[in-house]
Amino acid sequence: MAGKHVLIVDDDMEFVKLYSLFLKNKGLHVSACYSAAEALESLKKAIPDVVVLDVMMEHFVSGLNVGRIIKEQHPGLPIILMTAIGEETGLDFKPRNDDDRRLLHADAYLDKGASPDELFTKIEELTG
Repeated sequence: MAGKHVLIVDDDMEFVKLYSLFLKNKGLHVSACYSAAEALESLKKAIPDVVVLDVMMEHFVSGLNVGRIIKEQHPGLPIILMTAIGEETGLDFKPRNDDDRRLLHADAYLDKGASPDELFTKIEELTG
């Protein structure tokens, strides 16, 4: 697990700082992007072991669009959607099964209120 590269894509700088610091303290290499375009450009230079992706960034579903593009270009790259979309909209956004996760272009889903420990556990599950 040590040394795994995590790319966090989120426009919330405080969220990125907090979770990046926690993951770095766990021995992970963490990169951050604050927009969909920045994330796609970053992936041209280096492929992480896992992507933690917000859904609502510049546009309401820009994270879903980024997830789709990532899966088209790098089908085996795990994506964790981590979003407050359910909390902010009142919509039930959680995928219920593998088909739902495929439609969202994600391998896992966490509410934005999930603890850094929960995120670390999910990263471990997906990267071995």
